[in-house]
Amino acid sequence: MSKPTESKVENLDMKTTISEMEDVKVAGLRNGQGAVYTGPTFTTEDENHVYRKLDWNLMPLVFVLYSLSVLDRSNLGNAKIAGMEDDIDLSGRRYDWLATAFYIAYILSQWTTIGWKAFAPHRWAAITVFLWGFISTIQSACTNWTGLMTCRVLLGIIEAMYGPGVPLYLSYFYPREKLGLRTGIFLSAKGSIGPWRILFIVEGVPSCLLSMEAWFCLPDSPRTARFLSEREQDIAVALSLRQPGDRETNGLQLNFRTGYPPALMYFGCNVCFASLPLFVPTIISQMGAFTTIQSNGLSAPPYVLSWIAIVTCAFLSDRVNLRGPFIVCGALIAAVGYIVLATQTTVAARYFGLFLATQVFVSVALILTWVGNTHATDSKRAGAFAILATGGQCGPILGTNIFPDSDKPYYRKGMWISCGACLVVVVMGCCQMFLLWRANRRIDRESQRNGGDSNVNQSDMRYGTEEQFRYIL
Repeated sequence: MSKPTESKVENLDMKTTISEMEDVKVAGLRNGQGAVYTGPTFTTEDENHVYRKLDWNLMPLVFVLYSLSVLDRSNLGNAKIAGMEDDIDLSGRRYDWLATAFYIAYILSQWTTIGWKAFAPHRWAAITVFLWGFISTIQSACTNWTGLMTCRVLLGIIEAMYGPGVPLYLSYFYPREKLGLRTGIFLSAKGSIGPWRILFIVEGVPSCLLSMEAWFCLPDSPRTARFLSEREQDIAVALSLRQPGDRETNGLQLNFRTGYPPALMYFGCNVCFASLPLFVPTIISQMGAFTTIQSNGLSAPPYVLSWIAIVTCAFLSDRVNLRGPFIVCGALIAAVGYIVLATQTTVAARYFGLFLATQVFVSVALILTWVGNTHATDSKRAGAFAILATGGQCGPILGTNIFPDSDKPYYRKGMWISCGACLVVVVMGCCQMFLLWRANRRIDRESQRNGGDSNVNQSDMRYGTEEQFRYIL
């Protein structure tokens, strides 16, 4: 096997050195040129020990940072009912445009995800977190709609630099059969000065403070994780490479069959994912039974249930090695919730409907994992995530404009549109599962004709070839 060139090394997700790649020969010996090296020898106990150390040192910080990101982008809804519209003219569609402008900037800035590979991840994350915390905080100083609009656009650009790249960052440390739960945890996060201004300050400052911890505590790869011993680093590198296909990026490879259905599902999810955090406080306040403070407080319990559901479904999804059924079920429950919100007028029924509607977040978390699981090489994964980001992130543009003030107090049009978006997720999820099942059947038949083993266990594969790849349904 020839020695990798510097240009190839720069394209490796793990950013390992040439000497490290010589130690871990990743399934490149596919043509009978030698035995495949499977990394260091270790037991299941060693493996679980490394996973636990990674979980305790990586996931809490990633979770908290993303929670602050969601908080900083969605605090607009809380600020509105806390008095912002008394100080700033939000007449007409101005409030809707504050939300829409954020997502337009967010969509157009998806390319900034390459920063996770172009720069040291701990530096990229720390600078990004500080910038969005700073922008969120200075929103409190805005005295007119133009200033607030500028802040929302800047916030969209900066937050696009963090969230979309986290699944890629986690893949530096975990094999694909372990990514479902971790991605689910990451996405489950979520006086003379007017109360709404205090809200922006209180929710923005923690991001600035935690950026310093990200700078010093977030490792760039398993090899630079200071909380792992040298042997544990070797094991972590081997575990992260436990997936079929090479680790080199050879441009974008677009697969229409496995790329576009998830983009449509992601679009449907994002219609709800973008609108709920912005409008839930307003929806609750329009029920007519709660004060402003109570409405803000009551917007939290549905998300607590959603967090429990995301973590539970992500854990079960990893255990049974399935993604599609959990995505479809989450979207179906959310669709029922939106039907309840659209057809019922009593406070209890509508509030219960919110608990069901937030279950669409389960689908959001697992779609990101599913996309990574259905592509054998980094070049194909990169193409799939590009399609997902471009098509799926258009959903918020629709979602932020379906709850106009003219539709209060029931916002029935927005509820029915959201219900339809959830049903799109259900239909496309079923289609994707069928297409992948049929593709696996075809690969199995071809393998049997060639004298291979059709019973490939995805979770047991270490450094398999792309020909061994099987889609996770």
